Amino acid sequence: METLFQDLRYGFRTLLKNPGFAAVAILSLALGIGANTAIFSFVNAILLRPLPVTSPNELMFVFSGRSDSPFVTASYPDYVDFRDRNEVFTDMACFSGVAVSLATDDRADLVQGAIVSGNYFDVLGVRPIQGRAFSPEEDQTPGTHPVLIASHALWQQRFGGDPSFVGKTLALNGRVFTVIGIAPPGFNGASVGDTIDFYVPMMMQSLIRPPRGGFSGEQNADLLKRRGPRWLDMVGRLRPGVSQDQAQAAMSTLASQLEQAYPDTNTGWIATLFPVSKGDPGFRSDVLPVAGLLLSVVGLVLLIACFNVANLLLSRATTRRKEVSIRLALGASRFRLIRQMLTESVLLSMMGGAVGLLLALWITDLLEKINPPANIFSIKLDMSPDLSVLSFTFGLSIMTGLIFGLVPALQASKPDLIPALKDENSTVGHGRRRLNLRSLFVIGQVGISLVLLIAAGLFLRSLRNAQAINPGFSTDNVLVMPLDINLLKYTKPQGRTFYAQAIEKVEALPGVQSATLARVVPLSGGGRTTNVFIQGQEPISNARTSDGTISDDSNRTNTVNANVVGFRYFETLGIPFLRGRDFTSDDREGAPGVVIVNETFARRFWKDEDPVGKRISTRGAQGPFFEVIGVVSNGKYITLGEEPRSMMYTPLLQNHETGMTLHVRTSLAPESLAAAVRSEIQSLEKNLPISGIRTMADQMSSSLFPAKMGAILLAIFGSLALLLASVGLYGVMGYSVARRTREIGIRMALGAGRNDVLKMVLKEGMTLVGIGIILGLGAAWFATQLLASFLYGVSVTDPFTFAGVSLLLSGVALIASFVPARRATRVDPLVALRYE
Repeated sequence: METLFQDLRYGFRTLLKNPGFAAVAILSLALGIGANTAIFSFVNAILLRPLPVTSPNELMFVFSGRSDSPFVTASYPDYVDFRDRNEVFTDMACFSGVAVSLATDDRADLVQGAIVSGNYFDVLGVRPIQGRAFSPEEDQTPGTHPVLIASHALWQQRFGGDPSFVGKTLALNGRVFTVIGIAPPGFNGASVGDTIDFYVPMMMQSLIRPPRGGFSGEQNADLLKRRGPRWLDMVGRLRPGVSQDQAQAAMSTLASQLEQAYPDTNTGWIATLFPVSKGDPGFRSDVLPVAGLLLSVVGLVLLIACFNVANLLLSRATTRRKEVSIRLALGASRFRLIRQMLTESVLLSMMGGAVGLLLALWITDLLEKINPPANIFSIKLDMSPDLSVLSFTFGLSIMTGLIFGLVPALQASKPDLIPALKDENSTVGHGRRRLNLRSLFVIGQVGISLVLLIAAGLFLRSLRNAQAINPGFSTDNVLVMPLDINLLKYTKPQGRTFYAQAIEKVEALPGVQSATLARVVPLSGGGRTTNVFIQGQEPISNARTSDGTISDDSNRTNTVNANVVGFRYFETLGIPFLRGRDFTSDDREGAPGVVIVNETFARRFWKDEDPVGKRISTRGAQGPFFEVIGVVSNGKYITLGEEPRSMMYTPLLQNHETGMTLHVRTSLAPESLAAAVRSEIQSLEKNLPISGIRTMADQMSSSLFPAKMGAILLAIFGSLALLLASVGLYGVMGYSVARRTREIGIRMALGAGRNDVLKMVLKEGMTLVGIGIILGLGAAWFATQLLASFLYGVSVTDPFTFAGVSLLLSGVALIASFVPARRATRVDPLVALRYE
């Protein structure tokens, strides 16, 4: 420890004597370490940060799915069987998310909640900070205990932290609930990233959870008694001494017993366990590729920074040759010198890490302020630094110091003693070896920079291509507004009356050209599918691929996309008709069923025949059948990058839906009419929460959010890599010119002109760049294969991007080499020879 402190003190003194060197090295490392820490904070918030519950490692998600899709929810009767008949969990809880209308005197808001079993908080080991948790009595009789536990955020943000909040009543979907407790701050349930505003007992599901068509029941269908509908997530706490494998085996056996007992609903269903500490498996599978890409990119940036600092240390080691030689001559061991130099490099990296941590805090603050579209990334993350982030930064700083400091330390600790003690230049051969090592670092920087710049170029071209894609509908002057009357539990006649009045009132507003309704908004990131049967054609059986998904081969599946739309939908969105007619008021319940299809649907099932007048069914080969009355042009329905999809539209009056979206075409800027449209809707129903109002242009922009963020991040990191590589090349060429001052002086004394010297130095620098580019092109060809799923309309080996980026890098490198080369032409031969 005594010698360690000596090394640290000496390291501080040497850095203070070379402030320029220290500043450049620390800044280079800070950029690399800061970028890595920021991205790690993002990954940590999603995948690594433990839930604020008791012993999270003991908690397991229990899914009830099929072998080809194991992570599926369960029915309530299945949950009861799993809970009561297992011997591997101390207890099991269930929960399900729900969106409801929270009405107060001044407004109605859409809030997110969770329906939970009465033991939910006990299983997770969470206690309310005020009030109490649910009692056993509140988890026994359906519809008898309208109570709720509010989140800390709802209490603070919506009700101002009212100290008398516990005991008050709230109106959820028009039903009165009493607040009995407040959850701890930061607690949002068992899934990372969820935003939960309240929790209600499972026995209140028939009142709080609006019925959906997918649960095929009457208005008050009781899901607590039905084994078919699967809508619940389950979580269990392992008994002491029980491993995950043991629990998995026991639950698999129990699932087999349920399959035998209830063959109509449970045949083929299995139980799958997944640690809660690893997050939701579906979300995890979506995020891991993005996280891996980001970590790879910032890792390459850090590697470039390490090459840069290693080059600086190699150059600095030349100026310390005499010092090192004296130490060796006085008896210092080579190991002692290496340790001293590694201490200095680690000291540098620790300083860079400290500055990088501050930089990372700034970056994560910016990332948290980014408000991505809800359909792209709807979770809220806590990216504040915790012990994991601090440990990562500390470990990364230590590792970085050792990586970039080891090679320079090994080389600097073995000088030619006699020439060094005489303060003479190294031999030519030794100088070349040092130059070669620095050159390898520059080649590595150039190659890695090229990979990052090519990736950035591909994303930028992809974004430009995506913005030029024709979505198949007009995005100008269209306003969209969700109208989820399902929250109000309207009957079908009430719902139809509301929709008709809403369209009438909105179309009467000045500046509104037309208004309509649709179940699915284009480019919202999701959609609905159905199976179709063509009259007069043999039924097609759906075929599953090896990964369990339905094949998209038109010869092997009858699955198509579907949407329910109102009058004037195609006129409002500017979707042209190719043949046939639009829906009219005569296409209502009781009238012959009708549908409109797109051109891909028509070609897929009827090839060259006229589809108008053909008949299809969605329930089976025996009907009932619907007549095709029109064909419209293709469009983009889920993402801009999708291949043409088969789409069918059915009229709202024949297929009543409770969760529709209002589409309004205006002659004015649609944003200017948003408040007026909202006011008209709320004049019809004040308890209907209005949220998610946006223009269709914003909708299209939101679909490009991943491409935009990828292009921005890669452009930033690619530019940073280019800057670091240019600085590294400039440093090496500057050092080379300084080392070759005598040689350049002799050449000029023997008649070499300034242009000759300029060409010689530029050739040396551009040779390194050329080698780096060749190696970088090969590496980029392999690396960009991983980007295929992120790109729109551009090949991962796009020759224009590869060539353009190579020329850009060559131009920047030429400038970085030109400055030292020009300095070399100004060498005075007499001064150089006299100095030597």
